[in-house]
Amino acid sequence: MSQRPRPPKTGRGAAKAAPRRFPDPPRRVLLVTVAHAPEPELVQRTLELAGPEHAKITVLGVAKIYGTSLGLPHPGLQPNRIEWQIVRDGVEEAADELRAHGFEVRVGLTRARNIPKMVAKWVQARNFHAVVVSAPDKPRWRALVEGDLAREITRRSGVPVQAVPVASPHPKAV
Repeated sequence: MSQRPRPPKTGRGAAKAAPRRFPDPPRRVLLVTVAHAPEPELVQRTLELAGPEHAKITVLGVAKIYGTSLGLPHPGLQPNRIEWQIVRDGVEEAADELRAHGFEVRVGLTRARNIPKMVAKWVQARNFHAVVVSAPDKPRWRALVEGDLAREITRRSGVPVQAVPVASPHPKAV
């Protein structure tokens, strides 16, 4: 009787990889802005975070795809050229401000329906040590529906996320 090799364990009882250690202060920082130009508070927090180690910074602009992912393509759900231009101009403006402080800055543009998933892919693919995102003031119902961007990015990527409180882009979002 020969014994078959056991399949690898999954789920409960499976060994997990050791958590990745991140340098403090970080050497690679990702600044994420969704559907608009980054707020000055985001750029300032990125400067504070990247300053001691003179980290490499990437500014990522995400254009939001609306709707559901049911496999039904609809051109009205994709970002249009005006939305792309708003994101592109905001990202370039933030990158220019960071470059003025002497940092090496790269720029990235992408579109996504699931923003935390896309950001986590960027973090894992390019080995970032920290992420900076905005945390706008929202009513409780809106936060419940939309979720917490910083918490979702941390859950998916395991990288420390700095959520910077900013004023709500929609003053009457009640």
